[in-house]
Amino acid sequence: MLSLKPEEDKKLRELLTSLNEESKSKIVLLIDKSGQLISRSESPAFSSDDVTFASLTAGNVAASEALSKLLGDKDLNHLFTETEKEGIYMILIDGKYILVAIFDKQVTNLGIVRIKIKKYYRELVSILREIEERIKRESAVPEDINLDDIDLDTLFE
Repeated sequence: MLSLKPEEDKKLRELLTSLNEESKSKIVLLIDKSGQLISRSESPAFSSDDVTFASLTAGNVAASEALSKLLGDKDLNHLFTETEKEGIYMILIDGKYILVAIFDKQVTNLGIVRIKIKKYYRELVSILREIEERIKRESAVPEDINLDDIDLDTLFE
């Protein structure tokens, strides 16, 4: 799971909200493949349990990927599910994240949602990679530390 700094969360929310508004979606969510909600658009029009939705979405993607492999396809790029009134479009990002747009089919359509996602895709990927690089840098053990010199027995006393 990504650990976001406030400014990173703000940047993601702003991007997802712009995508939400331009595509006329009800909400846009960014989820990791384990089912953790990373960020969401500011969307008063949507009232659902985001955490449950994120978890179920990840399960749906995992099942669809397995079905895709059974059919001999290596990669699953996107999914579309619809109910009588709503469409749910999901796209995989770097094989680790799921971008989800939920939209009212009376207000917008899949084509518009896909075009708007394409517009913001590179910027979203760039933000996610910057966050991953920061986390990698922060979690790296400095090279000038000699782990042999640390007395582990007294470290946690």
